[in-house]
Amino acid sequence: MSDEHMWATVFMAPGELSFRQMPVPEVGTEDILVKIKTALTCGTDVKTYKRGHPKYDPPTLFGHEFAGDVVAVGQDVNGFEVGMRVVAGNTAPCNECYFCKRGQPNLCDDLLVNLGAFAEYIHIPGRLVRQNTFVLPDNLSYREAAIIEPLACVVHGQDVLEIQPGESVAVIGAGGPIGLMHAQLALCRGAWPVIAIDINEDRLSIAKTLGVTRVVNSAREDPVEAVRKLTGGRGADVVIECAGVKAAWLIALDVARKGARVEWFGGLPGGTQVRIDATRVHYDELTIFGIYHLTPPSLERAFQMVCNGLVDAKPLITHEVALKNLEDGLNMMMDGRSVKVAVLP
Repeated sequence: MSDEHMWATVFMAPGELSFRQMPVPEVGTEDILVKIKTALTCGTDVKTYKRGHPKYDPPTLFGHEFAGDVVAVGQDVNGFEVGMRVVAGNTAPCNECYFCKRGQPNLCDDLLVNLGAFAEYIHIPGRLVRQNTFVLPDNLSYREAAIIEPLACVVHGQDVLEIQPGESVAVIGAGGPIGLMHAQLALCRGAWPVIAIDINEDRLSIAKTLGVTRVVNSAREDPVEAVRKLTGGRGADVVIECAGVKAAWLIALDVARKGARVEWFGGLPGGTQVRIDATRVHYDELTIFGIYHLTPPSLERAFQMVCNGLVDAKPLITHEVALKNLEDGLNMMMDGRSVKVAVLP
């Protein structure tokens, strides 16, 4: 297939994308080639588009959430055939480094990263085929399947928090896709109340449909006061920050009770400094987690959750654009009109 060409999106620099025709990738003996049916926009895509990414040096292929059809298979590949409907993660650990051997494969020193979902075809390297690629059941749509990568990050984040039935959970930035998935998983774990905090009323309405206990528009009411009213004046047992803005990191500490677990999930621009009240952290015995990416087990569990209907992906994908209109989709996410956008080649 190397004599053919495909259209693909290349991230050139902050605010600059290029649409190029390039050769369809060659398939090695352990690799597969997938014709993309649906790709999804992501908060990381938006941040990369706006300000670049510390781990990606442009120019680079762009996009990492997708599902599609296998169109070529290397001779040494097992378990995959041409015509299969598949979804894959965007990374695979080496399983040999210090961190992999200590159960932290998301921090792998040799993490394979595979970009290029905003295209007609994507090459899946052998390491990724073996660890993080799944065949779709007939009843699962491409767009629902494509959400497993960000869901796996949420699964990993909640594994660290170990939310228990009956614990109160506040999700800040709950109107975005990550926040909405965190709220769903907290409900699945038996948390109560689950409080969704955001400034976008349309997105908060989606949180309502997913069953959260209470929504708080922090542009209209004090989130700290609202959370305390729902938690006997104490604050939340668990607080998850998903907005990725400095003010939200600090609000997360304000709505937490003494002894709470706080997770800063949304990343901030490189070099950002956050000033916190050390007395509060020390004497109120707060536990603060930074969280990054996913693990192969969290990806597999995310896939099973979507297959079994434990997480509803449909409300999170609110718009659809053609590949040539990708920038429109990113802008819809940036201005709050969309949660996630399905991009169709």
